[in-house]
Amino acid sequence: MRSCRLPILVLGLATGCALGTQRFGRAIDESRIPSLEVGVSTKADVLRLFGPPTSYSRLPAVAVEERVAAPAERVPEPEPNAFVYEYREDRENFFTVLLFTRFRREVLTDRLLVFFDAGDVVRYVAFERETGEPAAR
Repeated sequence: MRSCRLPILVLGLATGCALGTQRFGRAIDESRIPSLEVGVSTKADVLRLFGPPTSYSRLPAVAVEERVAAPAERVPEPEPNAFVYEYREDRENFFTVLLFTRFRREVLTDRLLVFFDAGDVVRYVAFERETGEPAAR
């Protein structure tokens, strides 16, 4: 009877399992997005509703045809004309039995993009949710 318990004890000591979720950034409050009005809301309104963006982006200020037609001219870099808000969850789990390990990682990102015109007025709003339910605050 004693020899039967030893393999079970060794197997139990050589088995492991872990689950975890790492969160990056602030969750995006989806209920505030309808407050943004294209052609009316400003950068100040966006900052008041969502706080500072995760990053900034810009679109080319000059059409592609114009850049090709005048390659020798230096086109000044435009100011950032989009705020990017991101919230990310990295979900990881692993399971180990003796020499076998199974690892799984899933990265989900919620992303809000708000584009502005030259007068800092909202021109376009895009939102995508991958994380499912809003995270608890």
